[in-house]
Amino acid sequence: MTYWKDSLLIGVPEIDAQHKKLIESIDGLMAACTKGQGRETIGKILAFVLSYTKEHFADEERLQAKYAYPGIANHKALHKQFIAEVSALVREYEATGPSITLVGKLNKVLVSWLAKHISEEDKKLGEHIRKKGA
Repeated sequence: MTYWKDSLLIGVPEIDAQHKKLIESIDGLMAACTKGQGRETIGKILAFVLSYTKEHFADEERLQAKYAYPGIANHKALHKQFIAEVSALVREYEATGPSITLVGKLNKVLVSWLAKHISEEDKKLGEHIRKKGA
């Protein structure tokens, strides 16, 4: 199952490419879990998602500042919340190892949160950037 849909495009190529890469990594994790290979994959994917998300959020926030995005404070707070949630999942994984419960949490946090954030918050950002002529 792939979670990427073109409806997640926000019209800013740099950000769209990053979103797609994030979603594809999560697809890989969920596919591994359905094949019973999730235990080997969770640690690697979590580390990647945490690292790449921090880089991606920094890029988004740089664009928000560059284009004077009026929702920057709220957007940054949402990013901070997501990093905290993923960090908690990493700590849980390190403390207890992989489990079905953790996979469920990963699905909820990674897939649901990102899809909602992109389709709601990042779409607003993309529209703002496009209106500013980027």
